[in-house]
Amino acid sequence: MIRPVLPVLALVLALLLCFQSTPAQEQPAPPAEKQATEEALREKAFKLLDSLADQLGSLQSAENRARIGSNIADSLWTHDEARARALFQVVADDIKLGLQKPENDREAERTFEVFLKLREDNVERIARHDPEMALAFLRETLPLIHEATRYGNGMLPEGIKTREQALELRLAKKIGSANAEISVQLARRSLEQGLSSDLLPLLVRLNRKNKTEAQGLYQDIVRKIDESGFDENSPAVPFAQRLLVEFQPPAIDESTYKKLVDVFLKKAFANGCDRPKSQQAENEDSFCQYVGELLPLLEKYSAKTSRLRQWLPQRGNSELVESAPGSSWELNDLIENGTIDEVLELAAKYPQMSRQIYSAAMQRAENERDFELAKKIADKFGRELDPEARERLDRRVENYSTTEKQLEDILRETQKNRYNLPPQIQAEQLMALADFAATRNKKFAVKVLAEIEAIANGLKPGDSQTRLQIYLASLYCLAKDDHGFGMMESLLPRLNDLVTAAVKLDGYDTRYVRDNEWNMSASGSLGNILTTLSGNAGAFAWTDFDRAVTLAGQFERTEIRMMAQLKLAQGILAGPPKTIMNRRSSGFYSY
Repeated sequence: MIRPVLPVLALVLALLLCFQSTPAQEQPAPPAEKQATEEALREKAFKLLDSLADQLGSLQSAENRARIGSNIADSLWTHDEARARALFQVVADDIKLGLQKPENDREAERTFEVFLKLREDNVERIARHDPEMALAFLRETLPLIHEATRYGNGMLPEGIKTREQALELRLAKKIGSANAEISVQLARRSLEQGLSSDLLPLLVRLNRKNKTEAQGLYQDIVRKIDESGFDENSPAVPFAQRLLVEFQPPAIDESTYKKLVDVFLKKAFANGCDRPKSQQAENEDSFCQYVGELLPLLEKYSAKTSRLRQWLPQRGNSELVESAPGSSWELNDLIENGTIDEVLELAAKYPQMSRQIYSAAMQRAENERDFELAKKIADKFGRELDPEARERLDRRVENYSTTEKQLEDILRETQKNRYNLPPQIQAEQLMALADFAATRNKKFAVKVLAEIEAIANGLKPGDSQTRLQIYLASLYCLAKDDHGFGMMESLLPRLNDLVTAAVKLDGYDTRYVRDNEWNMSASGSLGNILTTLSGNAGAFAWTDFDRAVTLAGQFERTEIRMMAQLKLAQGILAGPPKTIMNRRSSGFYSY
């Protein structure tokens, strides 16, 4: 298996960061022509999705119908909302079938777990388009889960309750201001199960555009804190601390804020923090120190704090109170869910965090492989960054145009350090360089890919070789070289043979078959190979969509063929790929 070897790749990555570039070898098509070409491809993708939707009824497995149908509906929504809604309803019916009480065996329990995950994926897809429909689906499927998992004594497993709470809050955050009413409904349902730190970023998001809803949710949270246990081990303590610091007036109504202050002080007095320290029990002492961290803030809103001054931090104001209210939550939320422009706008709101904000915006641009935008951020805001970041940015700006000679220099430097390494690690080093060059300098990229191909051909036949060959074919396509399709055309019959053999040997490696069809959630070596292929579908689709669809049509099993063609259509709708490497993930070759 091709695995991430980050220390080995460090040299390549460091060199590449010094030579970020924009494509220079091929002249781009005029904007009007490019737009027309992309629109024609999108129409082909939608036509393929329509065709796949017509074929869903041919699948025997409710899991495969739900998985493929949900993806199709999500992708079709902007093109044909009525059909997408109908597909989501069919998917809901199939998921309900899978959420029936499992029989008392491991395979049935695994199947039930798969449908729980399908339910979560489906509700998040629906929420992108219609939050009310997503909430209705969530509510109508929850009783089935409760019925299937409830113990004989009528109690529900804690894991099920925790999972549902996490899903509700994840959904509320995704919906956010798009439908504040639904977001607050979901947050309140979650609040019934207990306090969760995920409520804080949701409050941040709502408070930006929906202050009335945020205010109401804040009041509900204060009531929940009042009802909660309050000792050093209680999750309510750090939660209340952060809430007091992150949401201060005028961001939140002062009268409501004072209620939270009073709740916190009431808990402090109940824990004996107003007694002399000599009379404190050890657990009370720890809790009272928590209280002391907040006293510089609390005393602004209540005279009762005079009874607690013995717990003031010895070093003066606490770091907790001196931090910018709401800043970290808001920045993290925008980095994950907002635009780069929205991240940059935070610098005016939190000038004391400008360095961190500009660095985050530039890093976000780099993660998205938008090096031109990263350069603009560096030019405009670089002086606000710390000296090391400024120096790094200066080097990137200075060397922003990568010449073929510079690429050759990087290749020679890489070769010096790789020949004593195992072949697979050599291939990984070269792959990083080829991925960088594929959309910038086709001639150079193909040269590097030829070296990788020689390494791949020397490996023993098996999982590692096949995965490497798929990555190679994807990179050839990324470089717009026809050899990528040639490689896949020779690989596909072998994949069909492997699938046939895996079906016959089902259960010896892993469970590849469920309900007489290929199990799309299977791990195992062959499942990982097919996942690798689907993850790189965009490279094939944007090179020659018709040829890629025809090639995917050669999969002998209907369900695998449909999934492969679905990924090609989604690859077109996602836009032209710039890389096959997901550098946001922990693994270098994740998908």
